[in-house]
Amino acid sequence: MVDGPADRAGDSPDRAGLVPEAWLAGHADLDIPTLREAAALPPPTPDEQFDELVSAVVDRLRGGLRAG
Repeated sequence: MVDGPADRAGDSPDRAGLVPEAWLAGHADLDIPTLREAAALPPPTPDEQFDELVSAVVDRLRGGLRAG
């Protein structure tokens, strides 16, 4: 149920990548090389997104334990 929307993210042209092509085209005058590079990357899989989320939570917990 949770992975359902992420699994269908490629079905919508606006959600096919990390940065919507229409947005980049509409802001062609901006100097945003890192964002344009990110737009060329394939979108992360639901498993990759989950792994990143878990890593961020674990890092935050460890930081809190060290500080506290």
